[in-house]
Amino acid sequence: MSLEFEQLTGGVRRPPHEWLAQVRPHERAPSDRPFLYLNMVASADGRASFEGRTQGLGSEADTLLLTELRALADAVLVGTGTIRAEGYGRMVRNAERVARREAAGLAATPTAVLIARSFELPWDAGLFAAADQPVLVYTGAEGEPPPVAAPVEVVRMADPEPRAVMADLRARGVRSLLCEGGPTLNSGLLEAGVVDELFLTLSPMLSGEPGAPRIVEGLGLPVPARLTLRWALRHGEELYLRYGVST
Repeated sequence: MSLEFEQLTGGVRRPPHEWLAQVRPHERAPSDRPFLYLNMVASADGRASFEGRTQGLGSEADTLLLTELRALADAVLVGTGTIRAEGYGRMVRNAERVARREAAGLAATPTAVLIARSFELPWDAGLFAAADQPVLVYTGAEGEPPPVAAPVEVVRMADPEPRAVMADLRARGVRSLLCEGGPTLNSGLLEAGVVDELFLTLSPMLSGEPGAPRIVEGLGLPVPARLTLRWALRHGEELYLRYGVST
């Protein structure tokens, strides 16, 4: 059998928000949960952080793609460890993106969504200091969050597992949900079968860090998730891969 390969270079150049217009997450949301897409970055040797953060892996272009992915979403799901490691502020701040969102009938900024086992969260993060940044916290823990500027709503669940959280978000009108990790949260979402697409930036770096996490960590998936390549983009030496996910 003869196999032929095609070279993914050249072709049409477009700004990221024009490429991402193809995703149409609101139109593709199932009836029982939001359309959920992951965004992650990894080094060429498969590590999802460098010196404890993703910042050392990505570039200005990678950050631009991330912010445009946020601009598509009704809500952004982030692991508490990721907020602690990366620091987070208001989800969408750029005036042009805010205007695009409002023209599409979306809120100025997506709601931040956290799934927490306790209220030991990084309350000093900029995310909680933004008075116009809504935050939803799903937890089974007792107690109340401390006073912060951000409007925080606590949703009590005996077991805030992914499918239950997704169903509640959908009931609240959330059709498009971006998840920015971390790796353990990604694993839980994939195991629950609620991930629709993966956006993966491949950083031109061999980190060589043996203890750095991969984009999926935890106890392992019961079956591998199968990926279908939707497109591959390039800027400089970085590759930006968009996959459909089947679990």
